[in-house]
Amino acid sequence: MKKMGGVTVRVLQTLVWVVLLAQLQTACSKQTSSSAVDTYTLKIGQHIDVTLNANTSTGYSWSWINKAAVTTVDSVAAISVTSNNVPGSPSQEIWRLKAVKAGSDSIKFRYAQPWVGGAVGETRTLFIKVN
Repeated sequence: MKKMGGVTVRVLQTLVWVVLLAQLQTACSKQTSSSAVDTYTLKIGQHIDVTLNANTSTGYSWSWINKAAVTTVDSVAAISVTSNNVPGSPSQEIWRLKAVKAGSDSIKFRYAQPWVGGAVGETRTLFIKVN
């Protein structure tokens, strides 16, 4: 193996790949941006699962901020899923929604620290049409 300033080329190549993969992962995880909007068409009785990226160790959580105004769907369950129990590890909140009435609604979720004065992160909007 070639040495460059005491470091092998193989080690440098590995470091470059690690940095590139980390940047790619960061770019992919930002798909849920503050302006993310998804559209769903459902039939009455049909369920959808909405998966929202989270990190419970930060104190942030997702909340359905306009639930009182929505008539076409209702929440059936909301669970938090982590891949491991290491503090700071990413997790996901999965909200199961059920279509209950024909019509169209906009559903708004907010990722924030739920206490008074807590910081607000991103928002997510879903457009739902129920036939």
